[in-house]
Amino acid sequence: MVRRLIIVIFAWTLGLYLPMAEAAGATQAAAENGRHGALFKVRDAHHTLYLFGTIHVGADNFYPLEPRVMQALEQAPAIALEIDPQKIPAMQAAVLQYGFYPDGKSYLTELNPELLQQVRAALQKYHVPPDAVGRFRPWMIASLLTIQEFDSKGYRSELAVDSYLANLIQKRNKPIIELESAATQLALFGALSESQQDLLLEDTIKELNDPAGAAKVVELAEYWRTGNLQGLQGLLDEMESDKSFVGRFTKEVLLDQRNPLLTDRIAALLKRQDGVFAAIGILHLVGPTGVPALLKQQGYTVERIY
Repeated sequence: MVRRLIIVIFAWTLGLYLPMAEAAGATQAAAENGRHGALFKVRDAHHTLYLFGTIHVGADNFYPLEPRVMQALEQAPAIALEIDPQKIPAMQAAVLQYGFYPDGKSYLTELNPELLQQVRAALQKYHVPPDAVGRFRPWMIASLLTIQEFDSKGYRSELAVDSYLANLIQKRNKPIIELESAATQLALFGALSESQQDLLLEDTIKELNDPAGAAKVVELAEYWRTGNLQGLQGLLDEMESDKSFVGRFTKEVLLDQRNPLLTDRIAALLKRQDGVFAAIGILHLVGPTGVPALLKQQGYTVERIY
């Protein structure tokens, strides 16, 4: 059960932007929406910053976003995101560097026969053409399969909240501040050894084949839609007890290692300018090692608006 949570959470930790699809049910959803993520106000003696938690997949009923989010976004002089979606060449270069095998190699030549058979079955299950992922490294295949599982449950990557915000920003010509970079994020996976990547991929396939995993996909997405940070904290607490490699990597590297860096960047923005709107993955906002808690430790006033 715990490892299943980790695999699903793994897909949430990084967000490379895709073109935003139209949310067909947005008007109806406006009357039915929940809290949709979480919004914090961060203050020092002179300035205020709004901090919003996103998710890297989406559904029609996620939109429109909560009015208080939209108001803070509209009034912001600049928007801070994990990655600047306008830096497409930088994203492509990072994916090629860290996510692809070099010429002459592919998962067909590099994976052991047992894992290769599992990958072929998983690709068939999700109707992914094998040739389309020929040079994908194991961690990239694992991420793709997880996103495909979300998609099968109605949560689509092209409706991701990050992409929705990026689309709004581009239409309004607001300045974008990049908190990290595609290279910084993907280098975390590039640092994994071949055996570690194989293990991550093997565990992903195993858990996605477990029917009970489907319930966790829906549960996690609904925790974002209803702004349930307590529910997300409960899942992270379960992860703490997991001793697998993928569990430690997700918690210690993808979350805990990045949170202090994100905190420092957000604190620097707060000191420099008033009213900035910052949006990062909602799991970075959860618990005693989350960004809001770390900002409090640095002496800033942090208030959860909803």
